[in-house]
Formats: sequence, C-alpha cells, structure tokens
Amino acid sequence: MKEAGILLQLRSPGGLRYLSLGPRELDGLAAALEWALRSAGVGSGDLLMVYDLSSALEVLPLTRAYAPGLGSGACERIGCSVISMDGLPSLATRTAYFYRLLRPRFLLVRDELLAPLRARLGRDGLRSNEGLRALIIASRGPVPPADVPFLSLRVVEEALFIGLASEGGLSYPSDLYEVRCDGGILRARPRFSSGVDFSPVGECATAEVAS
Repeated sequence: MKEAGILLQLRSPGGLRYLSLGPRELDGLAAALEWALRSAGVGSGDLLMVYDLSSALEVLPLTRAYAPGLGSGACERIGCSVISMDGLPSLATRTAYFYRLLRPRFLLVRDELLAPLRARLGRDGLRSNEGLRALIIASRGPVPPADVPFLSLRVVEEALFIGLASEGGLSYPSDLYEVRCDGGILRARPRFSSGVDFSPVGECATAEVAS
C-alpha cells in the first residue's frame, strides 16, 4: 500500500514543478517547525494563531490534522494549541476579529498578509492584544515593518527549509539540514529527503548553526 503524502507545488523560472512530501519529509518539516516555535518561546498550553495559506510549508507541519501522513505535528510535540485563519487578504477583517477575541500569545503571519491585518486592527494594531508574547512573520523575502517586536521565519520551499532569520544571521537546526557556502551564498538541503538538492537560503557571512 502506498504511504499517504502531499504534493507541494513550486513556481520556478521553468514553470511549475512538484515535490512529493511523504511521512519522512513531513516528520522532518514538523521537527524543523517545532525547533523554530520553541526558539520563539512557544510552550505547552500556549495558543498559536496562524494567518497564512493552509498549503504553506510552515502551516502543513503544525498538526497531523493538516497533513495526511504526518504522525505528530509541531504543536502536538510542543503541547500548544493552534487556530488557523484562511490566508487571504480579503479575510483580514475576520482574522482581526478573532485576534481581539482569542488574544493568542503567539501569532504566525505570512509576510504579505501583515499589512492588511494591521489595517483592520486600527490605531493600536497588534498591540491591542497585551498578552501577545511574539509575532512570527513567515517570510520568503524582505520582512515588512511591524508595530511590535517580531521574529522572521525564513521559508524556502525548494530546500524544504524552515529557519529563523535576524540581523545577526540565519539560524537553523543542523541535525535537519546540510549546508555549504557557494560563492558567498548559503545553500541548504534537508537531511530528511534524498530527492531535494541544495538551494539558496541566505548569505554565508551571516549564517549561524543551531543544534
């Protein structure tokens, strides 16, 4: 019997291509996301609110409910609860309503969705929730400005890469990713998938390894 899995669609200069995510890949992604969330301070009993696409690489491994073939997601491993809002700009008003209502301790937002969410929250913005401990921005490029301190979750689909970016450099779990420096560019590939080659994830001069 074929194992359950997911096809991840990628856009590249040559057109669309697909990566197959089986149980091994999903487990590795869940471990990488668990590392990132714990690094952000997420712990057992916390509520994590997510405003992102349900098919995003940083959302699928959150819980087994999102990904067929995943044994335990990042939130099951940590013991936190997760509530996901559909990642569309047109649903920013709905997301702002639940943000005020539920007052999550942690908020994970896709970079291009931060501006519409802040606009719907009004003058106080994300600060309207005094209980917010950390904003986590899932970014694939330059990180947009925020009105509260935040962490940048670096996501590179081609490398199945999930790490944390900051002014001090790029951090990632070294047991999950193999990296090399190539002409000043940091390239990575996952140790948990044999079918994925090295892809650019950052700059060599700013790379940090987190075990």
